[in-house]
Amino acid sequence: MKRWFVTGAGGQLATAFADILPGEVFLSHEEALDIRDTEAVNTAVRLFKPHILLHAAAFTDVDGAEADEQRAFAINATGTRNLVAALHGTSTPLVYFSTDYVFDGGKDEPYVESDEARPLNAYGRTKLAGEAEALAWARGIVVRTAWLYSATGHNFVKTILAAAQDRVATGSPEPLRVVDDQVGSPTYAAHLASVVLEALDRDLAPRLYHMASAGSCSWCELAREVVQLAGLDVEVVPITTAEIGRPAPRPAYSALASERAIPHLPSWLEGVQECVDELLGVDKETV
Repeated sequence: MKRWFVTGAGGQLATAFADILPGEVFLSHEEALDIRDTEAVNTAVRLFKPHILLHAAAFTDVDGAEADEQRAFAINATGTRNLVAALHGTSTPLVYFSTDYVFDGGKDEPYVESDEARPLNAYGRTKLAGEAEALAWARGIVVRTAWLYSATGHNFVKTILAAAQDRVATGSPEPLRVVDDQVGSPTYAAHLASVVLEALDRDLAPRLYHMASAGSCSWCELAREVVQLAGLDVEVVPITTAEIGRPAPRPAYSALASERAIPHLPSWLEGVQECVDELLGVDKETV
């Protein structure tokens, strides 16, 4: 029976993996295991003796990282180094999940694995440092993804749906104002987990991969799709990044594609449909 050690328990991706992983699964919660603690990590990993380690834990607060890059680095980079160190003497693969925010947004077509990473913000810098730690392991695999969302945790799709539902419930005519000058690849966590598992079953080689939903859109387009799928009569108004005034700069374009021979995710539209259906409790067999 295969044993899986999954960090980031309670988060979107770890939850998606927990739903589908075969065998014995150890879900590592931040409260129980601080990956910044070298000895604790070493003890936990060596006691469980995993066949595969899925490293989904991360400091993902983009603006928070800008304010405290040291803390973000300790989790995203040093924490990854501790996990790798705990695997020394084994043949266990480590899969590290990274982000499209390692790119500066200067391209006008999807970024592939051979494109140079040039992060604009502290979050991207610390995730890129984590990639280097993971790839320093002989069995290290890096999976970059983008704009992750699901029916659990905190994410854009859930936030937009809740805000639109609130407008309808209160009769508020106030529109949703959403950034329209950032474009990326919204990725449904359940689709990503499924494709990663499929790739691992095919003996995914240690290297860097891009795995994100096919296609791209802006945050505003994503919000409009969520509102439309939910059947809510709420206006979504485009605004600029400058109007938001967030502390951390974001890439204007960070859609991802892969130049590797790996399984592909469905389109972002399919993912949003599935997620909204789940959030609304839609029975797929009756629609």
